[in-house]
Amino acid sequence: MKRNLIIDTIIDSGLIPPASVVIAGVSGGPDSLCLLHALNSIADMYDLMIEPVHVNHMLRPEAAAECEHLEDICFRMDLDLRVYEASCSDLATELGVSVEEAGRQMRYEIFDEVAAEFEEDGIPPEKIVIAVAHNADDQAETVLFRLLRGTGPHGLAGIPAVRASAAGYTIVRPLLGVERSDIEAYIKENRLKPNIDKSNSDNKYTRNRIRNELIPYLEKNFNPKIKENLRRYAELASMDDAVIREFAIADYIGNITIDPDREEAVLNTADLKSNPVPVNSRIVGLIFDLLKLESCATYENISAVTGLIYNDHPSAGIDLPFGIRARKEYDRIVFSANEEVIAPDTSISIHPQVIMAKDFAPVEDAPYAAFDFDKFNEEYPGRLGDLVLRTRREGDYLPIRHGKKKIQDLLVDSKVRKAARDSILMVCIGSEVLWVLPSRYFSREPEKTKGRYSPKFHITDKTKRVLLIELDETL
Repeated sequence: MKRNLIIDTIIDSGLIPPASVVIAGVSGGPDSLCLLHALNSIADMYDLMIEPVHVNHMLRPEAAAECEHLEDICFRMDLDLRVYEASCSDLATELGVSVEEAGRQMRYEIFDEVAAEFEEDGIPPEKIVIAVAHNADDQAETVLFRLLRGTGPHGLAGIPAVRASAAGYTIVRPLLGVERSDIEAYIKENRLKPNIDKSNSDNKYTRNRIRNELIPYLEKNFNPKIKENLRRYAELASMDDAVIREFAIADYIGNITIDPDREEAVLNTADLKSNPVPVNSRIVGLIFDLLKLESCATYENISAVTGLIYNDHPSAGIDLPFGIRARKEYDRIVFSANEEVIAPDTSISIHPQVIMAKDFAPVEDAPYAAFDFDKFNEEYPGRLGDLVLRTRREGDYLPIRHGKKKIQDLLVDSKVRKAARDSILMVCIGSEVLWVLPSRYFSREPEKTKGRYSPKFHITDKTKRVLLIELDETL
């Protein structure tokens, strides 16, 4: 086997265990095709089973042709390509996130599903790895992107070379130390013909502007080694963050007491006053995660609570979002939720109407839900009048792409505080929920402004009649 920089980097990284199943995420672009070809080149030597997985997000007209091209490449490598089709647009609408974020979530969910299949077939989970093709240039762009957005030290650590997936499988990035120019050289040397995504040159996306405009400008006018310096900074930040986090986790575990029924946490501070501020601020961050306040973990909130650890006043306190108060009680800080149950807004009512698809033009900034009426009427004939606006009941569920989700689970996953869960309004027919209305008690901004929608009766270009549900507010 001919050795080169790419293959040596993969081998030297130690990220691919011998005799393992490697689920390789491949778009067909230069990076993922380079990774797939290199992994296949060492497969026999290291007894690897390479399982290429491609997710067609159905966003571009050329996606089908690119998929066929990738299948042909895999065939010539003697590999069977798994192809999944999934609409990012539908998921983005369902979750209220950007198409790019929906696509990322979808890919990793599918990778986990493939990994689970192998585990069910008897492959030990430690012998299953998910390999993706982020490279050194991606790392530099990510660090600069996060720096511009005002991230903290943890964010400046950049993309990790190894992390656990949502299902607990290992995700590795063997090319994270390889520059894009070396990948292009590998592609040329091995006469590979990757797909080229033209959207990567569209500078309406912030990350593309960083890649195509900002970094070249910095290289030309400030430092030709800016990408190398950003990667080195990420490496140093990652090492520092890991050490500080290790100390913080040890002190956190030893000094936290949790009462899940009361949604209360107590931090004993007597042994923490001698800690450096960075360690204690990490501990406070872990408490924010525990109390489902991740979206509120701003510099100001973390700093304010961290200051209570060093504050000698026995009864100092700070009000945090969602009715939580951090109060000092001598050598401890009590984080307690507002135990008063929050009532629903009774001034809101719904206004369902059926309109022709050509006339569908809702008010852009107003919250609304829209569904294919004919699909709805096929399942619930003549029951438009049974749509009701109410709070949750036992047995309520929201349809999702692969089945349905209990409303109780949805509210927990969406980090709605226990005291606020009975304030969330939903448009229902029987136990089926079509629309979970927006609420300030959701932790994510899209759910605060749009809520969550059922994808079951989603509108397509074939929709003739639209079921439009708008809100009326009684003044």
